[in-house]
Amino acid sequence: MFSLVAKNPSILKQYVDSFKWSDMLHNLTFAVINILLISIFFLIIKAIGQIIINRLFGRYLQKQKKIGPKREGTLKSISANTYNYILIFFWLYSILSIIGIPVGSLLAGAGLVTVALGLGAQGLANDIITGFFILFEHQIDVGDFVVLDTITGTVSEIGLRSTQIRGVDDSLNFVPNRYITNICNMSKDRLKAEINIRVNPDSPIQQIIDIVKDVNAKNIPNTKGIIDEPQLLGTVDLGDGTIAVKEWIPCSDTEKFNVQFKFLQLYLEAIKDAGIILPNNKLITPIPQK
Repeated sequence: MFSLVAKNPSILKQYVDSFKWSDMLHNLTFAVINILLISIFFLIIKAIGQIIINRLFGRYLQKQKKIGPKREGTLKSISANTYNYILIFFWLYSILSIIGIPVGSLLAGAGLVTVALGLGAQGLANDIITGFFILFEHQIDVGDFVVLDTITGTVSEIGLRSTQIRGVDDSLNFVPNRYITNICNMSKDRLKAEINIRVNPDSPIQQIIDIVKDVNAKNIPNTKGIIDEPQLLGTVDLGDGTIAVKEWIPCSDTEKFNVQFKFLQLYLEAIKDAGIILPNNKLITPIPQK
């Protein structure tokens, strides 16, 4: 073939000249302009839809007091997520139609089921169904502090396909909804602030307990978020060779850590003022030798 072209170069020239370059350039320019215009149109529609969603959940529902702030954030997140997926679908459909790909004919020829399976719609369907039940049963809301298997953090967004968890180390974790099987929600109405005061075996335990009770009597009435009387369990073995005076303080989910930090500090300061020395490191109980 190459020898034929070399002997008769007019064949290649005729082949190149057969292209209608002006028409091709016109069609390409027309397609690019249409893609830009349709993209701008969808960006405008997206912005308008986002404004409507924000106003709906930010003003009307708050004035009517139909839902709480966490539930509002969850519904706003899922609504915006759904709206964006719908816009992306129609935008892609429009782009493919502009460049001449018969999307409707492809779907009709290949079959909706085959195309859906090819695109991984089975996993998508599982994500959507699981996400629906998470929302319907109020398992988690945006702003909840949760534990999902090995991930611990605050729910930042709930979408159709995945849930975003902002970890305690500030990492952002994307968890597909179908993999959310065990949820430990630590933001449901009430929790217990657990406080462990490590002590030595020869520490004056009863004096430490009296100090804890005295601190509670002075500070609990003025502390926000405490919803019940503290449960002072006494001396316990933490299981790692450490003994401690343990206490649980029932409080609201939003104030758990504030209560825990505040009272631990108050206890340690009062014990130090009383001249009681606490262990600096974990107390390792020696194993008795036979």
